[in-house]
Amino acid sequence: MTRFTLALFSSLLASLVLAASAYNFPTLVRVRIEGDNDTIFDRIVLTRGHSVKTASGGRHHCDGTNNHAQPVPGPTATAALDDGSRIGHFTWDGTWFPEFEDYFVTTIAGVPAVQNNSEFWNLILNYRYAPVGGCQLRVKLFDEVLFAYSAVNKTLKLSGPRQTRIGVPVILTVTDGETDAPVAGAVVGHEMSDVDGHVSMAFFSTGLKDLKAEKSDAIRSRRHLVEVIPNPSLSSGVKVPEIVDSNCAYSNSKIKH
Repeated sequence: MTRFTLALFSSLLASLVLAASAYNFPTLVRVRIEGDNDTIFDRIVLTRGHSVKTASGGRHHCDGTNNHAQPVPGPTATAALDDGSRIGHFTWDGTWFPEFEDYFVTTIAGVPAVQNNSEFWNLILNYRYAPVGGCQLRVKLFDEVLFAYSAVNKTLKLSGPRQTRIGVPVILTVTDGETDAPVAGAVVGHEMSDVDGHVSMAFFSTGLKDLKAEKSDAIRSRRHLVEVIPNPSLSSGVKVPEIVDSNCAYSNSKIKH
């Protein structure tokens, strides 16, 4: 019965993915917006192709049929941005280009593009730079849509265990999201990734630890949550460093703040 139920669920999910990609059904995607200094928005958004209106570009359809990119309407990256702006209570603007039937995003949450003729709002889908504008770019169930204000062309990915016990190190890995190549020199918390992209961290308070990988020549990673739970062995006389706080990580036999 369990196998049958799992097979039925998988079949229904596959049917849903195919149907959502063929028609303009509401679709769940992850929308993330990385500003110049911090993360502006990172949420799951329910979206579908729809008309979009900006202050600079006016109102136009944004459903993948733009510039004859797709034969039928459906959810798009810019439509997801527009829906995300309502959820996140931020504004965005874009100039309309009739020859492409698409918007060039000029501002998100007050951060304007091309401040110094090199940094602008990049559109990245599943860690790959978009080959077309956001109203032409169709998205599917659980796709990752990223608008990043940056002049670099690498997006970091942080992966590893989701749970550990107090004082027990976890090994996290920083990679290039597009190529999966390890990234050295990225900062996670107060630690730096080695040549294999690995970061060893331990924590001395319970709760969720919200971590990101950052590097000057790359777009910061998505958040990676690690749940720290009590360690029964610590009640058996095992000592941990005395001067710690909730933001301390222990690595290489030293406490680092």
